[in-house]
Amino acid sequence: MLTKIKIIFTLTLLALSGQAFAQSAPSAVTGLDAQVFQGEIVVQWDAVTSDPIDYYRVYYSGESILDNEGLYDDFEVTQEDETTLSFLPPLGATELYIAVIAVSINGMESEFFTDEARLELDSEPLPPTGVFKDYDEDKPAEQQPPTMMPPTAAVGATARLLKGAVVSPEKIVIEFSASMTVDSKRAPEGLKIEGPGSTSLQIKNITLEAKSITIITETQERGTVYNVQFSEPFEGRAGQPLDLDDRSVLITGHIDGKDPVPPVPPPPPPREVDPMTPPDLQNVTIVPELQANGGYTITLTWNIDNTPGDLYGIVAYQTRDGQTFGPPNLLPIDVSGVQLADVTPGFFGIYLQTVNTYGYVSSGVFQYVTLPVYVPGYGFYGDLTFGGMNAGEDINFDAVEEEEEVPTDMATIDAITDDTPTEALEGVDHSAAFDESTLQINWKLVTLVASAVAVFVILVVGYIALTSKKNGSADA
Repeated sequence: MLTKIKIIFTLTLLALSGQAFAQSAPSAVTGLDAQVFQGEIVVQWDAVTSDPIDYYRVYYSGESILDNEGLYDDFEVTQEDETTLSFLPPLGATELYIAVIAVSINGMESEFFTDEARLELDSEPLPPTGVFKDYDEDKPAEQQPPTMMPPTAAVGATARLLKGAVVSPEKIVIEFSASMTVDSKRAPEGLKIEGPGSTSLQIKNITLEAKSITIITETQERGTVYNVQFSEPFEGRAGQPLDLDDRSVLITGHIDGKDPVPPVPPPPPPREVDPMTPPDLQNVTIVPELQANGGYTITLTWNIDNTPGDLYGIVAYQTRDGQTFGPPNLLPIDVSGVQLADVTPGFFGIYLQTVNTYGYVSSGVFQYVTLPVYVPGYGFYGDLTFGGMNAGEDINFDAVEEEEEVPTDMATIDAITDDTPTEALEGVDHSAAFDESTLQINWKLVTLVASAVAVFVILVVGYIALTSKKNGSADA
């Protein structure tokens, strides 16, 4: 049965700075010559130089291809851009018309046929598979001539995958050495497209046209290498099995495809349980936020690996001098942080340990911050250990939004005060928190207070002197 060739006109429009660019198809193939040599058809043609050529398709038919609107019987594919090809004649053919189309490296095909070669073959057609030539019914089987096998179904012939090309971000074209067939219900069993990291490219549609298989996929990732793999039940129409080696091809995602998805890192290995040494909290951060009353809300967040399920809770100790600590607070192990409200300015530190189900505690993590004093109308006095605040502008507390609710995976505890009993903790390395600079006098604040006091004294003295003078004038 004849198949009408699909002459594809591809025009890709790229809008760039108001200009449009279009890809051009390769020139038509001319200069065809076909001959029969040692039982094979040898076709030659002139090379196409208008575009870089990836390969050629050699079409043939028992009738003129040019006079029948591009109808053909079958085609062969060159390995690369060579301009000659040999193939076995089709079964029973006595006359053959041959035409060639060039395919460029960007997947564009010659727009039309302009030349074809006509070839006359042996007038005696080859017998079909398994039939004796010149069979004589009066002779016994051992006296019959040997069985003649058609060249296209020779013993050992396989359907080889020749090449694959990416035509668009959703289209892949595969060329085989034989016309292909497959049971439509079983087609998904025999084709898969694998990407990196055991990922796969989803297949939406498969179209078989002689030796060409067109695959419509989801949008490919730009620059990603895919492995297109065929297996049974795909086979050649003449019963050729898939070649054991040539049944897969590597292709690269189209340049106009979507951005590649970063690979997902493998999960970390499970933590080993050491009953006597539980792990500390990781990535502990401390963030202060000024409140309208001049105090601070302190938020601490952390990460902890409790996948083995050996941890019971978290113990938190607060300190206001970096040396002595208040009573412990026990927090659930499944919280991601803790929040304290109304923390007064000055030094604030917190010591965190994990406790496992065996009763052992971790070495502990110590975090601290120095909270500056905020004076309305003047700004902040003192340095913030972590983060920064703008001391040159006043803060409009009327514009502060209402306090957000604490996330459900975060605990809350009360901040210690000056009246909270404290004591030293053995084994706590808090030397980094003890900064002598925190004990130094804030001369800027002292100067400001002294100036205010001096002004106040001057005003009081002036008022007394003025009052005395008025009283003296009255007595006179």
